[in-house]
Amino acid sequence: MHKLLPRHDCQACVAVCPVQAITATDTAPTLNAAECLHCGRCLFVCPTDALDHLQPETRRFRASTLVAPFSTLEPFVDELLMWHQQVGIRAVEMDIETFPGWVRAVAALNIRLRELNIPVWQILPPPKKTINTARRHFIKASEVGVQSATVPTGRRARRQAFFVVSEYQLSLDHAQCTVCGACSRVCGEKALRLSDGALTFWSSSCTGCNSCAVVCPVNALRIDEQVSENRELRFSSIQKSCRCCQREFYTFDPETERCAVCQRHIYGMREA
Repeated sequence: MHKLLPRHDCQACVAVCPVQAITATDTAPTLNAAECLHCGRCLFVCPTDALDHLQPETRRFRASTLVAPFSTLEPFVDELLMWHQQVGIRAVEMDIETFPGWVRAVAALNIRLRELNIPVWQILPPPKKTINTARRHFIKASEVGVQSATVPTGRRARRQAFFVVSEYQLSLDHAQCTVCGACSRVCGEKALRLSDGALTFWSSSCTGCNSCAVVCPVNALRIDEQVSENRELRFSSIQKSCRCCQREFYTFDPETERCAVCQRHIYGMREA
């Protein structure tokens, strides 16, 4: 986003990096490979999937339970949400005293799941180590049925996985908005569209990249992080002919007689 919009202030990946290995420049995020822990946190918060040279952590699970070995650094809530929805994980099998960071991660996850009105996770005690002596190579019984996998990363994938609810909502100042359409043109997710005389916002598609607010010339809108049911917001506008330049324009105010450009020329310099 920084490459497309130099004024963009997105710091999502920088904010979640535990070792400050990412620096946001005017063109793209820069990764210090020597410092990177490869924890994958940055991948799950990026609204545009810009970090394509990293891979998420591979984790092990049995049925609907994550099992050891666990990463030293606990996973981010956004990753655990994908394990919940994509793989059907509902528990973690671990010793809570050995992995306090994971306990905090599950607690944070459960807070988010309650907000989404979704069943929460459990922490299960690990089974006692047993040996299956019926097998020649003494395979541990606890290893039976264990699989390894990763989950899709990025806010786009999370929006697709949790399509019933939305995480971001639009606030629009009708008095300020000039219906120029810049926000709809820059929206890569097509969450904002200007057509048929109306500006429409689909919360189910929004990833919270905030590009629409960055390009708005009059600061008429903002994107707020708010979990709620998906909804479509439709702001109907009126097509009028400018009294000064005679050009067609859209507005939310039926009393407006001049387009946004002519309104800036207070001395009537654009009078036809």
